[in-house]
Amino acid sequence: MRKVTLVFLLFLFGSCQNKENPPFILFGDSYSETPKLEFQYGIKEDVGDLLENTNYTSYDSGILCIHSLPISLYRQELGGKFRICWKTDEAVLEKWKEGFSLLGIEKTEYPSWNLRGKDWTAFFTEYGKWKKESDQVGSLLEWDSQIWSTGLVTYQTFALPHPIFLQRTKEVCEVVFPSQILDGSPNKQSLLSMELPCPDLGEVAEKIVSQNEEWLRQCEPTGPAVSEVFRHSESSYQRFLEWENPKDSVICPNTQSLDWEKDGKTSSFHSDLFWKRTRVILPGATLLFSDNEKFNAIPIPKDFLFDLGTQTIVRWGNSEYQDTEFVFRQGNEFFSNQSNPVSCRDQFQFWKTKDLFCGNPGLPNRMERKLKEDSLPGCQSEQIQITEFYPGNHFDSEMPLPAYFEFQNTGKPCDGSSLHWIYENTVYPLSATEWILDSGSSFLITRKLWSGWDLLEKEKPFSIPKVVFQIPSFVWEERKGKGRNEYQSNPLLYHLLRLQNQNRFSVVVHSGNEYPHGRTDASTGLLSYGFQLSPGSVNKSFVEILPAEVLEYNPNQSPFLDFGFTEVLEGIVSFERENGNRYQFWKPNGIRIQTLATYPSLCNGENFYQLPDEFFSETFRSLRYLGRQSGEPVSLFFDPKLVKERTLGGTRSLHPEPNPILFSRSLFSSPLCFGDFRSPGSTKNRSLEVEKLPSVFTYLTNLPFGNQTEVRLGNGSRTIALSLQTQEPNIYKAIYENSLPFFPGEQLYSYFSDPALLAPKSFLEQKGPIQIEAVFPNPQQSQNEWIYLCNRTNSPEDLSSYLVEDEGNTDELVAFQTRFPSLTPNGRDGQRFQYNTTLLNPGACAWIVDPDGKDWFFPIFQSESDLLLTVRSTQTIGNGISSGESIQLRKKQGLGSILISSMGHKESHSSFRIPVATGEFLWLKLGTSGMSSLDYEIFREEL
Repeated sequence: MRKVTLVFLLFLFGSCQNKENPPFILFGDSYSETPKLEFQYGIKEDVGDLLENTNYTSYDSGILCIHSLPISLYRQELGGKFRICWKTDEAVLEKWKEGFSLLGIEKTEYPSWNLRGKDWTAFFTEYGKWKKESDQVGSLLEWDSQIWSTGLVTYQTFALPHPIFLQRTKEVCEVVFPSQILDGSPNKQSLLSMELPCPDLGEVAEKIVSQNEEWLRQCEPTGPAVSEVFRHSESSYQRFLEWENPKDSVICPNTQSLDWEKDGKTSSFHSDLFWKRTRVILPGATLLFSDNEKFNAIPIPKDFLFDLGTQTIVRWGNSEYQDTEFVFRQGNEFFSNQSNPVSCRDQFQFWKTKDLFCGNPGLPNRMERKLKEDSLPGCQSEQIQITEFYPGNHFDSEMPLPAYFEFQNTGKPCDGSSLHWIYENTVYPLSATEWILDSGSSFLITRKLWSGWDLLEKEKPFSIPKVVFQIPSFVWEERKGKGRNEYQSNPLLYHLLRLQNQNRFSVVVHSGNEYPHGRTDASTGLLSYGFQLSPGSVNKSFVEILPAEVLEYNPNQSPFLDFGFTEVLEGIVSFERENGNRYQFWKPNGIRIQTLATYPSLCNGENFYQLPDEFFSETFRSLRYLGRQSGEPVSLFFDPKLVKERTLGGTRSLHPEPNPILFSRSLFSSPLCFGDFRSPGSTKNRSLEVEKLPSVFTYLTNLPFGNQTEVRLGNGSRTIALSLQTQEPNIYKAIYENSLPFFPGEQLYSYFSDPALLAPKSFLEQKGPIQIEAVFPNPQQSQNEWIYLCNRTNSPEDLSSYLVEDEGNTDELVAFQTRFPSLTPNGRDGQRFQYNTTLLNPGACAWIVDPDGKDWFFPIFQSESDLLLTVRSTQTIGNGISSGESIQLRKKQGLGSILISSMGHKESHSSFRIPVATGEFLWLKLGTSGMSSLDYEIFREEL
């Protein structure tokens, strides 16, 4: 580490001196009534980051000193600085204090201030006027912006404007103290001018040269780091980029350009001042680039600073700065983006402007001014807790309410300017000036101010979507210590706040719970317009979770859910899905049915709560909620395949029913959506649903059978009437008084008709002895079709008396050897068969194949005891059991035949087709009747 000459006079005399009035009489030679200018270089009188004395003047033991910087900064300045001291009285001190105070205020009229003493004069004027007269007089030597007119350069720690020093004649010098006001025209800026005897300028030059040579010999050839950036043309601060030497040693970057990269495009800035002013950067020093000519900065065009705060990359030699997104103006306050910031209140504001600004260009960010002992502490991140969130009723609405986050100070009174609020990876400093938050007080961070509400609030330009279902995540961070308190939204909790295309509810946070704002404690003025929120007032009321009932579900075009309630109750409704997502919404008094949908549509109307877009697009399998009938949790499960089948091609809404009905269908078409049978938000008209129970001829319904209900039993060719007997509510048994006029083993169906049924309905009442259990209608090789059937009785069956029929042809069955006596058939993987018999024993199965087939693909359930059959005379089964055709297995009976088994149920009211792709086969699920497409699974041929 480089040694720096340090003079610690306070170490020698501090035990008996006052810091506000240091014993300057002890510096240098004795003073007289003639002012003496002492130039110092490479000397640091004090260390530390606190600013206690911000005056330019000091007075002790009859000695008045005027400093080139505020005294606390003067002590810490290692580079070029000076003071002017002489003997005088306190009256002169007060006049100089008055003069310096004029530099810090905007004058309404030209003030009269001038002083005169032994060998010196001083006056107050404007820069433009002084400059004109100064140019006429001329000068022998000038020190301005660190550079002497001889070319000699001085370096400094702080990038602040020092007074201008001019040698007018060999004996007379002038020092000009500039104004610290940034606003206004430079020519109209105020200044104080003092003429005095010149110091030994040769001694000053020798001191600068020798110190520069020492620093250049020992400096490290490395680059600085960016410490502060700002960009806003409406601010007095304009634009600046501040660099800092973070080391305790001198560095020399040895580069003459700054490079910018934005969106892959690069640009460079070159200046002769790089070689002069950046050749050496002192320990902890700052260096400023700015388009504001009042700063003691390297001037830089506006274009190069235009992209600050927009993820720009800035390079200086081997130093690189990755700029981040930052909003420099927030409401009526301006903020710079700083490294190592302190509380905005604690920062030393060197510049005087009309702006509320949190930044300190030209000074280290960590430098603080000393606060009074009775000042409140800065707020800690953990003491600020969220109490309410409202996503706003966006400004294209007729009721444009601003979005806000409401917070409460749960700790002791504190100053909020010590905090950052970080949202969506963007930093929002809370306040540019001291902002006292009392214990228990609440305040808002809002997109726009709530004018006329007298709220404690800060306007921040955060963005938020129109539709929000969760409180967004954010972080409270302490500016100085970086202590953090993070709020992470629950990804499984969704608040339904948007009703009738407006965000009508805020989310209240209380005792660790979140829920939509109730009516109690809602702002009465907003409540009259249908909005339940309370900005600035913490809501602590208990909200009841209401029981509900799912009344209707439409999963198809313009999907929706309808919940039903007890009309007079109001409160929160909560329900949960199978994926763990929980949804909450407010049910008002007077509402019996509430619709939930994902987006506005003609079919659903406008009176609905908006669900997340993906709610119905993801597989929707279950709901869990507090049941209205039982008062206990209810779990309602959805089989997606059953739902698809029940909706009849997506034209019907479904109404949940107790198991095994599960769902009924909407009976009448919606007046809002032609062709759709739905009733969002209105009275439900359910269809009659009938299900078969395990007992013979026993049925379950969702609604009572009416007088027009008719049930018949038949085989597809003829039917007979049955009578219905009520056994329990909605459970019926069909009865036939005489013996049934059908053949033994014939497959029989029951047929129901009723005006409340969507269509006549049938059930498989009696199976034949042989059942079709799998079909391969569309194999990779078209001649390799097959039908798989099994004997599920206790008696053998001779399949030579059976017929197989598709929708075009009928064929008799024979053993494969009967038709092809010289062939020994095998499956693709070498499977063997019984191919010389048609006698199918109990529990055994058989394969019917095309005569032209060979090397068939058979599933893993094929057995060597299986029979291999084919048709007697044609070349295909039927006319070719192409994908989707119904298939029947019939048994010869005299001159005719009776139905034994079918796939497709051509003779039933429950007819259906299951189309399959090439290489797919259908397999009947164990224990099912085959009356529904859900009874079959689809498998693929293995190549």
